[in-house]
Amino acid sequence: MGLSLLAWFAPWPLLRALGGRPWRARLALASLAGLLWSLGTVGSWLYPAAREHLAAGPLAAAALTVAAAWTYGGAYLAGLGLVYGWLPRPRWLATPAAWVLLEQLRTRVLGGAPWALLGHTQHDALPFAQLAELTGVAGLSFLVLLPAAALAERGRGRTAGLAVSAAALAAAFVFGEYRLRAFVALPAADAPPVLTVVSGHNLARDPLGEYLAASAVAEPAPLTIWPETAAPGYLADDPLAAQTVARAARARGWLLLGASRYDGSGPSRRYFNSALLFDGDGRLRQTYDKRRLVPFAERSPFPSLATLVRPFSPGTADAPLVAEGLRIGPLVCWEAIFPELARSYARQGVDVLVNLTSDRDLGAGASQQLAFSRFRAIETRRWLVRASGTGPTLLVDPAGRVHRADTLRLGAPTSSAPTVYVRYGETMSWLSAALLGVLFFRRTANGSPRSGANAASHAGGRAC
Repeated sequence: MGLSLLAWFAPWPLLRALGGRPWRARLALASLAGLLWSLGTVGSWLYPAAREHLAAGPLAAAALTVAAAWTYGGAYLAGLGLVYGWLPRPRWLATPAAWVLLEQLRTRVLGGAPWALLGHTQHDALPFAQLAELTGVAGLSFLVLLPAAALAERGRGRTAGLAVSAAALAAAFVFGEYRLRAFVALPAADAPPVLTVVSGHNLARDPLGEYLAASAVAEPAPLTIWPETAAPGYLADDPLAAQTVARAARARGWLLLGASRYDGSGPSRRYFNSALLFDGDGRLRQTYDKRRLVPFAERSPFPSLATLVRPFSPGTADAPLVAEGLRIGPLVCWEAIFPELARSYARQGVDVLVNLTSDRDLGAGASQQLAFSRFRAIETRRWLVRASGTGPTLLVDPAGRVHRADTLRLGAPTSSAPTVYVRYGETMSWLSAALLGVLFFRRTANGSPRSGANAASHAGGRAC
């Protein structure tokens, strides 16, 4: 909602309510909070998307919305509530570490859905967002939860936690302000364009015709980009559509667009959501198949549950696409919210990340996806180009600033060295695990009682 300041305090009432309660009460409270939070984040657009994309009835769409919101979001807040009473002291330090590990599970379990991580709330607080260069979003999640976890403590624990939180926030802010100055908002206007994007025609009666016409009047550039599913069918089955794409490539030069395709070489036909790169002669030169498929909409997360007649198969290669010497890291649709693929491209030396997306059924989710995608630019210090099938073209610079423009001019590179996050990845998760291990070991070595209701029951037993 753009209220990034509230994120630093929002978990405090829940953590305070969890303190001292038995595990069943903690689980119930955190489950309710998790479901409300997750539905509040995605329910407004996920329900109509289920009705439209899956042709589900009202009850089925509502059930699917609740199930998806719980499975990929709410359950993890419930998990935090469950373990909260068992965390070692200082709990204001252990709680953010546990939350970072739970978010890593969210990114991976059942295909993963890192949608609305706690650190994502700072997408528009750019000085703090620069921390992603070092730690990814995990470091921000840790930092954002720290003050709330400290407020939930009492006595000297609260004082110490708030003091450490203030120092950590100040250090992150100073670092972010320093790094923001290293990246200009836009290259010089006289820098030659490297690509032009034509967006927003996926809902037209003749999308390919509209993209062809719009491309004819767009600014010339070595590469032209159309969004995900710009070609609404299978080019192999539609010679006229294939001719239109080839004609556009011959007129413009290199052309990158999103389209579905299939492979019938195996025992059964496999379907892919792909990015197709055509050269200036209209020939297909490279193909990228989407690797991270959307649960329920492109694949079923459960083998026994069939949600699609033709589920997509995941791609297996993450090699960059190359057009006129420009190295491109393609990210199809919500792949832009996963950090691993962008990191892999950055390690391979891509010049730009390109997010081909449709946005057809996302509604308000499109702005959320953009917010989360901004961190890929910061983590890798690469430009991220967002080509939307139903919205405008957006360019995200290496500092995470969003620009509305159709042509990208790269200018001179600021630095060729990989960022700490690109080089080392999710070190924040390993540090969080190590921190929890040390705190648990210290508690065991000191013979400290467990916190919360369990500690009270142990004390009562000794008194008896």
